[in-house]
Amino acid sequence: MSRPLEGVRVLDLTRLLPGAVCTMMLADLGADVIKVEDPNGGDYARWMPPLVNDLSAFFRMNNRNKWAMILDLKHAQGPAVLKRLVAQADVLVEGFRPGVMARFGCDAAALRAVNPRLVYCALSGWGADGPYQERSGHDLNYASLAGLTGAMETPQVFGGQVADMAGAYMAFSGVLAALLRRERTGEGAFVDASLFESSLPFVLYAWVEALLTGRGGGEGDLTGGMACYRIYKAGDGQAVALAALEPKFWTNFCTAVGRPDLISDYIAPERQRYLRIELGELFLQKTGAEWAALLEPADCCFSLVTGPGAVHQDAHIRARGMLGVGMDGAPWIRTPLRIDGVPFEVGDVPGYGQHTRAVLSEVGGYSEAEIDSLLHERVVREQ
Repeated sequence: MSRPLEGVRVLDLTRLLPGAVCTMMLADLGADVIKVEDPNGGDYARWMPPLVNDLSAFFRMNNRNKWAMILDLKHAQGPAVLKRLVAQADVLVEGFRPGVMARFGCDAAALRAVNPRLVYCALSGWGADGPYQERSGHDLNYASLAGLTGAMETPQVFGGQVADMAGAYMAFSGVLAALLRRERTGEGAFVDASLFESSLPFVLYAWVEALLTGRGGGEGDLTGGMACYRIYKAGDGQAVALAALEPKFWTNFCTAVGRPDLISDYIAPERQRYLRIELGELFLQKTGAEWAALLEPADCCFSLVTGPGAVHQDAHIRARGMLGVGMDGAPWIRTPLRIDGVPFEVGDVPGYGQHTRAVLSEVGGYSEAEIDSLLHERVVREQ
């Protein structure tokens, strides 16, 4: 069975998490992804502990099914090599701050002059323009300024990289949309994807609620204010999640725990403090496992809170084959998308500069003598 992006060639100039995830998903869909790294260690993620066989487990997680080459864009000949590769590419994804690629003479305008069909995706923290465009930032900064951490009862670091992953998926979507338009018009595109802006949709409900009702900071309906949608502690300290928003789920919950007196007016704002106290005391009466045995069959949107180290043991995740650990001890995750019911394969991870010569020859059309010259001049490197 053919994969949707077979025949599409992608140049990946990104580092760390968001760009790697975006281009990995393109690779999973069948694209030929070439990871272009600098000669000063390449993608920092390669060397981040924990290591499995001298390679970062995090890097392995997000860079499978790719080729890898080393190119020095700061070398006088470096930009010319990139442009020669761009001439044969369909997509370029980069994760620099705005203006960096322009200093190499390789911004979107310059590269689309070489290849008008090129889809150029700039995945940056704050976007291609605006007052924050030159700021540094990480996931915590983007999520905090977007109102996500402030929507919690106690603002704290998230259990995952929300803005980074959201940005990866937005860039992925933008590239796919641009490729679809190109099929119709032949026209390339500049895709501007911002990690900060990609985190905003996650706070929309809380933002609207705070704007129109004044409730926020853990007082909102879906941020801890409503008793029916909240985290509680069981008697053994196990955290449990109740999300019985709709009347049928709340009724099922109250019936299962023998509290029909709580059914009426359960969403009334003036009842929430009372209900939170009642449910807090109720959940302390059993262990987490006992609550799971009682409430999971009751169809009331109840679940245990799972620690990250146990996620891969979940029966549904195991049945769907989403997470796993390879024979060498390296964890992996599949792209959470299936086409025609077929999950994507977990392929090999490229070594640093492993395919430099092959990329220059097969994509750039360089002769062996030209490649030897580029290696001698240290414009490019091998492993």
